Amino acid sequence: MATRKQARKQTLIQVLALLIAVVVIVVAVVLFQSWANNRPGAHPEDIRVTASVGEESIEVAPYLVCMPGTECPEGEVPNLYVGEDETLNLELPDDISRYQWQVLSIYDNPAANDETLHGPGETNTVEIPGSVDPIEASDSEDRPHLMVVEVSAVLVGTDDEGEEAPFSSVWSISTMSDEELANQESQ
Repeated sequence: MATRKQARKQTLIQVLALLIAVVVIVVAVVLFQSWANNRPGAHPEDIRVTASVGEESIEVAPYLVCMPGTECPEGEVPNLYVGEDETLNLELPDDISRYQWQVLSIYDNPAANDETLHGPGETNTVEIPGSVDPIEASDSEDRPHLMVVEVSAVLVGTDDEGEEAPFSSVWSISTMSDEELANQESQ
């Protein structure tokens, strides 16, 4: 009989050890998930979008970041030339792509301009052609050439009091040649 009691005791200890291990794992997962959901993200002015054409790549800082209803100081617009047969690739960090965001592609023919809306978590990359097919309603046979691309989103940041607040954020990229930039500046 002593062996039967020892076997039951050993089985009970194993079951208790297993239960304790399961409880510890569940508590760790719940605590990690709570931490991950409540940790502060980067402030919108610190978030960068990566733009690339072929082997050339740049990090793009926000052009505008402000709380709705306030005046937005304008930032710098970097230039990354995109040729007619090239494609501009944008890679957005999770701090943007987990929210709703949009891309505005502006061509030298306004009829070719395009805006695409992306839902939260839908994608974090976008490809934009350097030129598109001629517009049927246009008198010109020229292919409209990409001039500017803007990514915009309303993101959560912290205000001056440390409280969470919405921020309108825009990342702008010029895609013109040096000649087009010179013409633009002279006008």
